[in-house]
Amino acid sequence: MSELILDILVLIIEELEDDYNTLFNCLLVNSIWCKTTIPILWKNYLNYALFKFKYVSLIKLFFSYLSEESKILMNENGIDFNLSFIPQKPLINYISFIKSIVIFDISKVIEICFNIKLLENQKLIIEKEFYNIIFNQCSNIKCLDLSHEFYENKYDMVNYIEIKDHLSNLVEFTCTQYIDEKIFDALAEICVNIKKLEIRKRNKDNNGLFKLIQAQRQLEYFCYKGKKSRTHDWDVFCKDMSEALIKHSNTLKHFNAPIRLCIPLITLNSFINLETLMLGYSTNYINDLHLIKLPKLQYLKVCYLTKVRELIQNTGGFLKRIEIYKPLVEAEEIIKIIRVVYQHCPQLEYFCFPFVDKVGDILEELLLKCNDLKKIIMNGYYLDGDILLKILIKSISKKLQHIEINGDWKFSVKELEEFLNNWKERNCLLYIKFDLSSHCSKKEFS
Repeated sequence: MSELILDILVLIIEELEDDYNTLFNCLLVNSIWCKTTIPILWKNYLNYALFKFKYVSLIKLFFSYLSEESKILMNENGIDFNLSFIPQKPLINYISFIKSIVIFDISKVIEICFNIKLLENQKLIIEKEFYNIIFNQCSNIKCLDLSHEFYENKYDMVNYIEIKDHLSNLVEFTCTQYIDEKIFDALAEICVNIKKLEIRKRNKDNNGLFKLIQAQRQLEYFCYKGKKSRTHDWDVFCKDMSEALIKHSNTLKHFNAPIRLCIPLITLNSFINLETLMLGYSTNYINDLHLIKLPKLQYLKVCYLTKVRELIQNTGGFLKRIEIYKPLVEAEEIIKIIRVVYQHCPQLEYFCFPFVDKVGDILEELLLKCNDLKKIIMNGYYLDGDILLKILIKSISKKLQHIEINGDWKFSVKELEEFLNNWKERNCLLYIKFDLSSHCSKKEFS
């Protein structure tokens, strides 16, 4: 096989990296496909195995790398969960291909899988041996997830993990705010190339975390999935987080706060190159959203309508995706937002919004003026779907490929048939999904 064809094969298989069933089939094609697939299959295999609860297979594989000294140590400490089950070390070092590691409670998994009860000193030995195997075999870790509660206050793990040798190339990091500050301090000395950072759980004053954030050279993606703590000052936390993130004002491109914004709202103005902004339902001081100017914003996701119209006006016309999730809205509010969207978002490709009565005319304007629109999602309840279908027949372009009508809608068979026949004549592919009202006859639509 020529080098060019091999490069193409790699690109094809890389596109399948999240489809594990297909990747397993690729292993069986021939030796070249097998050699090409193995590194891609194993890159995120630890995540996959945990997600699919393939714990026993995972433990067997990892403990096949136990040294004789380690086996003796475990036996001497009364650790006997049938070591005879451990197979011989595989001919191919699969673990070496792992690039993404999710830390979990290996001792608890062993107790469940092998129906045994471990003493505290036995747990420490198993943890040390297990994570020594992982970090000694995985020499080029790109993604690390320490968000499991097991890892909180586990500074002793840092002592036996050779961080300097194995985490210096880390680019994605997920953690909680309750991890020991010393761990963050150690990581800050070594991991300076993190591009994607995700923080979970309730806020806690953690200077080590802020130090780690400031230490990065080019942070591009920041996600805060935490909540407000009852025992720690939220305003102080937001101020400290803002000061840490402000260093990355030129590099930060994606800011995701699906629950609560962890910085003062006005700080968003500092991120002049921001392309993605997601704000959750508990965002503070949302009335100041009209003060935010993000000239390069391409993706906006919000859970309310307050001042969203002004925010869209303050973008530079590059918005390609807008998602608005709010179940109960006034017609006047959403009409104003839709009008601003088609006036200021000529490149819009994806639009999700709450649909209410009286929006029909303004929706027609949107469909006619946003010519690049490829996907539209409308959420509404107790609405007449026939009116919407007539608007779609009249106004949608051939570029529109995906329509979702979610909630509770009443359609007539006649109007739906007319819509589908009209689209059939256009000879264009279209995915359409709609939710029927309980008042619609299932027999009539069958």
